[in-house]
Amino acid sequence: MKKPRLEKLEAVRGFAALYVVFFHALPQKIYLFGINVGTLFRFGPESVIVFFVLSGFVIKYTYEKSKDKSFKHYFVRRFIRLYVPLIFIFILGYTLKCFREGTLANPEITTLIGNLFMLQDVITQKPGVVVGSYMGDGVLWSLSYEWWFYMLFFLLTSKISDDKLNKWVSIITITAAASYLVYPFIVNRLAMYFAIWWTGVIFAKHYLAGERSTLKKMMPQAYVLFAITGILLINYLLHRSASSTYAFPLAAYPIIELRHFGFAILVMFGALLWQELRWRGFDPLLGIFKYLAPCSYVIYISHAYLVVDATYLKFINNKVIEYGIYILLMIAFSYLLEVVVYNRIRKKLIG
Repeated sequence: MKKPRLEKLEAVRGFAALYVVFFHALPQKIYLFGINVGTLFRFGPESVIVFFVLSGFVIKYTYEKSKDKSFKHYFVRRFIRLYVPLIFIFILGYTLKCFREGTLANPEITTLIGNLFMLQDVITQKPGVVVGSYMGDGVLWSLSYEWWFYMLFFLLTSKISDDKLNKWVSIITITAAASYLVYPFIVNRLAMYFAIWWTGVIFAKHYLAGERSTLKKMMPQAYVLFAITGILLINYLLHRSASSTYAFPLAAYPIIELRHFGFAILVMFGALLWQELRWRGFDPLLGIFKYLAPCSYVIYISHAYLVVDATYLKFINNKVIEYGIYILLMIAFSYLLEVVVYNRIRKKLIG
């Protein structure tokens, strides 16, 4: 992959991570010249969809570039990448809880085990959830999806010929979406969302072949996303009353799934359109965020503790300065953990 394109992926990743921080930290109403600019930061769930597409691209790219395509090689590297920083965040979450309570807090063993086995989701916003995110760190829901996407990718890629892969992914994801109408739970939800992740895989496949991802080439995947979105629209019409049982109905079942897939379609067509425009305006708009990419994962999984729930600078009595410092300290912590500590551990474990 050419460096300029790598940097664009990195810039989007860094931007998406910081955007999620702003989504959770900023108030819904921020008026500037009489206009509520806070609305611009109300699309945190959609940022996760960007992560999914980027992840599909990166996993496909790194898998094809790897000389060793054994499951052991693949599993160990995915496990270390996801779990090493995550374990530190689990410890951080528990330590902060003990500090708040002034004693050894309940370690929530059942929830911890569920998170270690990547079974977590947002228990307050979706039906059929096995376990909630550990210590209330809500963004951890997406890690369970990521992990099982990794496993499903390897299974399908190693067992099915390349010319039949897209067809099987289409069958699996659309069937999962159809079953979601009857009984929504972790398995069919993960399988359904795999279609979004697979969009990144297809982009990577074209790139690895030295081809441009054109509208014509991407339309088969678009039809899959359209089909699932249509099914989810039916699901909304059938079960829209269920949203009233959740505190935040616009970010809960059955609306949130519809939002996610609708935005996935926008991401795919938006990327194609921006490519046709030769990425005009990309660098001035997003280029600087590439510097956050190396620590974007920890920014994402730590910001609930280090920014959103932080109160130790409340005495400053100026929200802009207070949260500005929280964010700077979070970035410093994330860099230390993901770039310094994680890389040292990874080198010791796998060289």
